[in-house]
Amino acid sequence: MILEDQLRLKLLEVTNAEDYRLMLRNEEDALYPPWFFTYVDKEVTAFAWPQTRGNMEYLWQIGMRHIVTLCPEKIPNINESKFNWTYIPIEECNAPDIEQIFKFIRTIQMCRKHKLPVGVHDRMGLGRTGVMIAIYLMYFYGMTADQAIKNLRYNRPGSLDTPIQEECVKNYRINAEHANNMRLKKITRKNRYFLSFLEGEDKKGTWGLPKKEYVSK
Repeated sequence: MILEDQLRLKLLEVTNAEDYRLMLRNEEDALYPPWFFTYVDKEVTAFAWPQTRGNMEYLWQIGMRHIVTLCPEKIPNINESKFNWTYIPIEECNAPDIEQIFKFIRTIQMCRKHKLPVGVHDRMGLGRTGVMIAIYLMYFYGMTADQAIKNLRYNRPGSLDTPIQEECVKNYRINAEHANNMRLKKITRKNRYFLSFLEGEDKKGTWGLPKKEYVSK
């Protein structure tokens, strides 16, 4: 049994993160889930920083295979674990930028492709984790921002605990579209320049030939 009955009863007595930390002080190997652990779906879980060997082993035993860490201040002991790992450092109380969001989505896509269930965490599992889980619901389930936020807060009360984090979720689609358009324009400009060089319209610059006066004899 992953979480023995006596441990489960003990865990139910804990009402806040500080009590949880104190409870684990002398139980490094006890198979407890990390604080604020919940399933998002069968492929993704969310939780606070897994601070003990028992936390990490619990995640492994329930089938998690990839950990996404969002907090530079609390990094789990990945080196002694069997997990694959992605690190996306975001300062506490802040929100990810669009490139960090894209990295998170690519990580989930890769894990889905290789059938690697993912656990996502920051220090407390509320703010930064909340942003990424809400965006996960929008990207993979087609929810609106309001639907994602309501679902998130119903299952994980207290999530998105700063205005900047909530705004990040609400503006995700606009920011993603803008970033993709800018990326497409950049690629298009490069391709047009390269084609013009091949067609003989531009023989100068980085991709062009050296000017005649600089050709060595």
